[in-house]
Amino acid sequence: MFFYHRLINMPSYVRSRLLNARDFTRAELFHLKQNEPVFRSTVIEDLRSVMKFQHYLFAGIDLQGCEAGKGFVLETDMPAAITDSYRQQRLFDIDPLMTGLSADRPTLSWFDIPKAATEAATVIPLTTLLDLHAIAPRTVVSLWNDKNQLYGCAIFTRSSRFDESERGLLQWVGKRLHDDMSKPILKAFNAQVGLNANETRCLQLASHGMTSEEIGLEMGFPTETINTYIKLAIRKLGSKNRSQAVADGLRLGVIQ
Repeated sequence: MFFYHRLINMPSYVRSRLLNARDFTRAELFHLKQNEPVFRSTVIEDLRSVMKFQHYLFAGIDLQGCEAGKGFVLETDMPAAITDSYRQQRLFDIDPLMTGLSADRPTLSWFDIPKAATEAATVIPLTTLLDLHAIAPRTVVSLWNDKNQLYGCAIFTRSSRFDESERGLLQWVGKRLHDDMSKPILKAFNAQVGLNANETRCLQLASHGMTSEEIGLEMGFPTETINTYIKLAIRKLGSKNRSQAVADGLRLGVIQ
């Protein structure tokens, strides 16, 4: 619901651009999933050789708070029957592993959940699905944006508990792999948001701490023109101010 609350305070043309971007991005993600893997890397297999685990799953994308990528699987070696059933039955809402996550507790294992919670009647559809496909206990590395919203996760399964050093490694590697897997979708989103070259350049230089006057000297434009470009970038990104536009631009990959 955050996306829709935020849209209310945006100009109509900004609302239209972001809604179109959301729909486009959903279609783009499905296209990538159906035609080729989003991500190919030996890193996961290298990690598996160092620290044994059964399955992995990477899901979710942080897209401007609009939830376009929420629940989408980026890459996994789990059977499709599991991920499809999990989404269709909305098992996220009753999964004690997911509901127990927080920004202060970003990594959580099934072994950490009290037995009373894992054996509750409401959880039976989830445990039945996992048992049916012989999925070992899961450990989740959750991903949170700067607004303290859960947007994605990396999941690893193993019959035994990961120790603290292993969990630390999973958290470090999981975040970086997830970022790499998200890049194609973020690029698709950025293309729809549509910052032009001057707006992007102004935002890039602003991210280096330059004032509008300094950016104007660098680009050869009057200060008023620079301020106009930055205001347009703020509107197109749906940001509240210059600082947030820089932060959003960095997060979305509009600027580096």
